[in-house]
Amino acid sequence: MVQSTDVSSHLTDLIYGSLFGECSWQDFLDSVAQTSPGGKAALHYHDLTSSVAHVPFMSGFSQAEVDQFSSHFAAVNPWIPRLGLVPVGQGLCGDEIFPREELIKSEFYNDWLKRQAGCETSVGVSIIREENRTFILSTSTSSADPDLNREAAERYTILAPHLKRAFDFIRKRDLFAPHEHASQTLFDSIGVGLIYVSEQGKVRRWNKSAEALMEAGLPVRITADGKLGLQCQKSAAVLEFLTSRNGMQTKPHTAIVKGRNQDSYRLTLVRLQSDAFTEFLEGPTVALIAEPMMASPLGERRDLLMQLYKLTATEVRIASSIASGHSAREVAVADEISYETVRTHLRNIYSKLGVNSQAGLVSLLMR
Repeated sequence: MVQSTDVSSHLTDLIYGSLFGECSWQDFLDSVAQTSPGGKAALHYHDLTSSVAHVPFMSGFSQAEVDQFSSHFAAVNPWIPRLGLVPVGQGLCGDEIFPREELIKSEFYNDWLKRQAGCETSVGVSIIREENRTFILSTSTSSADPDLNREAAERYTILAPHLKRAFDFIRKRDLFAPHEHASQTLFDSIGVGLIYVSEQGKVRRWNKSAEALMEAGLPVRITADGKLGLQCQKSAAVLEFLTSRNGMQTKPHTAIVKGRNQDSYRLTLVRLQSDAFTEFLEGPTVALIAEPMMASPLGERRDLLMQLYKLTATEVRIASSIASGHSAREVAVADEISYETVRTHLRNIYSKLGVNSQAGLVSLLMR
């Protein structure tokens, strides 16, 4: 088991390293597992209405153990029905969710947790919860020591906002089927506009963030006849092509555009994948994703960054945009400066902050 007092910082670095491709989520989970005796870690998703479990990332568990959990033991896991009452972002021990004296009498404990996994309890944190879905980081451990497990739970509380931030980054680039209302909620949670457009440019639906961005000056509008209007001529041409039956796409179309008050936005157009029969009946569906180029959370820390690290106003703006997931080239377009100028600013920012990579920059600014 890892004993370093700097475990939380190490794991936080691995979160951002996984996000930016410097390492993998498997590296992160392997390290998490090592922080608890006999640790077996997992990032998993639960539908609280059906006790369905999906475990895409794991460390220490055998595939047989995961298959048994997903097919049967998730449904009799006494912790799952109570997950809806657990505060999001707060690390907890299993004993705090369900009494241990009751747990050890359960089928879940005797036939899976203890017998198959060789563990006594779990420690974890709910990272994101929306309606009846929850995303969790948890570690099953052979430790029944409440003090040791509470220390692990406190570590998960520290990691939770960084995991949520990383998941928000990922979800900004993920597209969901247009019939799933959850997709609009997900994009709303990070202030990103999402508009679904069908054949002949007809708007099917949009989320609340798209409506708010259009009111704030996003150069996009919905016309009186229900069509999507784009001021960017190139994007408008791409939208017309993608909403035609022959508009196949190899990669997303992206453009940086100016709105009212000279605010910059990134527009992304993606043709969604549908089965052949659905597309035959309903035509193609294109998603327009609209993102403000400046991060408001870091904007609130502008004065602190300037005073503590001696960043200039320009450096704060560039650091904020990079921390929001925008590339150096996109920042250059938005600020109407050269790519090399942005790189020069980034070198100065890295030097002042004492970091040497984009992952290090985001990790530091998000703490």
